[in-house]
Amino acid sequence: MKKNVKSTISFFRLLVEHSHRDYEPSPQHVLKRMLLPLCDHLTEIVEDGTKNDAWDVVEGFVRECRGLK
Repeated sequence: MKKNVKSTISFFRLLVEHSHRDYEPSPQHVLKRMLLPLCDHLTEIVEDGTKNDAWDVVEGFVRECRGLK
């Protein structure tokens, strides 16, 4: 799996992990440390990646979502 695919899934995982914390991180923290990097990596995959890269990201997101149930 490519590095940018792994890191995109990791940023999504961070969002999931933060949703389970006892305290709420500030909106600025979530934006700066999780959402903006996630958006940057998704943009990179759309612009420079392959269909397989995009599919790998979707599968990674689904794995994280299944872990929530």
